Amino acid sequence: MDPRTTRFTDRFAALFEDERQPPIAGRILALLLLSEGALSLDQLSEDLAVSKASASTNARLLAQLGLVEAVHQPGSRRDYYQVAADLFERSMAQRLARWRRFTEVIGEGRRTLPLPSREVDERLERYESAFSYMADAIGRAMVQWPGPPSRRLARVGSGR
Repeated sequence: MDPRTTRFTDRFAALFEDERQPPIAGRILALLLLSEGALSLDQLSEDLAVSKASASTNARLLAQLGLVEAVHQPGSRRDYYQVAADLFERSMAQRLARWRRFTEVIGEGRRTLPLPSREVDERLERYESAFSYMADAIGRAMVQWPGPPSRRLARVGSGR
């Protein structure tokens, strides 16, 4: 890989580490984002200088997270992966689900725990209110979001 591509994949690795995910998974996702088509596990392992087993484990993790998809090439028995077509929507839905679960846990705690003071209750109420508001606002924005220009053109062209 050229140095700019390496920097890009390394930055994705750091993002994944920040999220407590394997850095190799981040590097694979970055490489797939830059790819015009699906890449085999052999290609991923060679380009990233990792073992095929590591490429396989991390590609399957990304598939389980819904970020990439396994695809088959006619006449080949190799495993290929590509970025999920709706990567943005899937990743936002996962983040929103985490925020909503966090909000639910905070709210349940406020309703069911014997809180030691009004100060603690107000703190939890602020968190619950803020996360709930932001999750709802982002959820509404996602429903209203027209998508990238190619999608807007496809919708107009299809009569939708």
